[in-house]
Amino acid sequence: MTMAMCYPPRQDKSLLDKMPPGPPLGNEQMGKNAGKKFEEDFIKSVPDGCDITRLKDAGGWSNATNTRFTISNPCDFIIWSDKTRALYKLELKSVQGKSLPFSSIKEHQLNGLLDSAAKNVIAVFVVNFRAVNETYYIPAKQMQATIIASTRKSLSLADARLSGFQIKQTRIRIRWRYDLEWL
Repeated sequence: MTMAMCYPPRQDKSLLDKMPPGPPLGNEQMGKNAGKKFEEDFIKSVPDGCDITRLKDAGGWSNATNTRFTISNPCDFIIWSDKTRALYKLELKSVQGKSLPFSSIKEHQLNGLLDSAAKNVIAVFVVNFRAVNETYYIPAKQMQATIIASTRKSLSLADARLSGFQIKQTRIRIRWRYDLEWL
């Protein structure tokens, strides 16, 4: 059974036309955040022979941690690569500085990726350090080992260089393209 949305007919069109426009909505109101731009650029960089699924971000009614009806996805993207015949699960993180706070890696993300890695899925964190224009692919198992071994509360750029693989990136005007031929 389908449900149709019914709206009352406009009574006075001229009255509506005289009203000033409302505030812009969503990304029109303020620029897209850098993390969303990174995700968009990343998607545009995925080779044609790949099937990519973007999982929905958690929603909610506030910024509180106890919001109801939120989704807890283990990652941002699921990619099937026809070239490598492999399934990838990727969680993308973008930071302005030279370190990624471990608090920005949610427990369900790390555990979800580790569970997938145990089933031969290539489960990785892709960390973009905007301050130095460098992006790293870090396997979930390696991220876990780094978190456990670290005496700090964040993944430094130096740690990413040691535990990850740099993804080549090219600036195209004001946006980026990432060399994802490894997919």
